Amino acid sequence: MNEDAAASLALDAAQTLKGIGEDVAALKAQNSDVLASIESLRLVNVEGFQQIIARDAYLAVPADVPDDSADWVTEVRSEVEVPSSFFSDLMSFQYFQTVLLVFVLVSLLLNFGALLWLSFSDKWRV
Repeated sequence: MNEDAAASLALDAAQTLKGIGEDVAALKAQNSDVLASIESLRLVNVEGFQQIIARDAYLAVPADVPDDSADWVTEVRSEVEVPSSFFSDLMSFQYFQTVLLVFVLVSLLLNFGALLWLSFSDKWRV
């Protein structure tokens, strides 16, 4: 990057930051107007505003309530009984899957070896 491109990039970044600063100032001005109107409502003691405060105070959770989430235990109960041979069948299936996986891996390795042999056997001959 040459100096002209770097200076142009820096100038563009400075203009972007200035635009962001103006946007933040506009948002701050809008939010301060909203906060000022809420404060004026609170000072005037408008009835609806008092109802909102009462509702929120009613819904608030006290800070001195202990957290019982660590003591919770979830129990799952089922009325369906599994057959007595279920676990032995499950282990047989797992064994079958393992043997099949080993067979597939061995066949893939043999296939890969045969492919390598066919690809390079002519180059190994003297």
